[in-house]
Amino acid sequence: MRDIIIDGIHATLEGNGSSAILLCPPHPLMGGNRHDIRLIRLSERLSEEGFLTLRFDYRKPYRKGLGEIEDARICLKFLEERSTKTGILGYSFGSLVASNVANGVDALLLLSPLKKIDEMELKLDVTCPVYVIYALRDQIVGVNESEEILESMATLNGFLALETDHFYSGKLKEMTDGVVDFFKNILK
Repeated sequence: MRDIIIDGIHATLEGNGSSAILLCPPHPLMGGNRHDIRLIRLSERLSEEGFLTLRFDYRKPYRKGLGEIEDARICLKFLEERSTKTGILGYSFGSLVASNVANGVDALLLLSPLKKIDEMELKLDVTCPVYVIYALRDQIVGVNESEEILESMATLNGFLALETDHFYSGKLKEMTDGVVDFFKNILK
């Protein structure tokens, strides 16, 4: 694991392998960054499975989603130059970011996706394989919203609904296993 800077974006690169996964953090104004415990655990497990991962911080100030999408594009390009296959995962706010840069990647995983925040909407017409994980007791994204997203995705390879909250309390292992299984099936 090593901390790097990509065009002014602070990031953590971990693992090794010909397949790479970009991990987009939750909302920066709500404390979301590359040090989110869910992203750290995912990065560790994916690295153990032979993936190269990149977690990053959105640049400041907050740019209503549009600048955060650009940050993800820059990081994704960095990974694409170092891998043969790429996947992208977005958690909460990061799911919106991830869906907006997913064209051209090999796999997309949306973790607790939202439909819209500020000027940014979830892209539903993504053509790569898509997997959604959501929480049945999510206090931020209601189950109805999660189910509407599932029904509206142009491509959906599957989903996992867990009996937990938005932070995957008590279900971090199950969530992580679901993420790893999806990316192994698509990218390996």
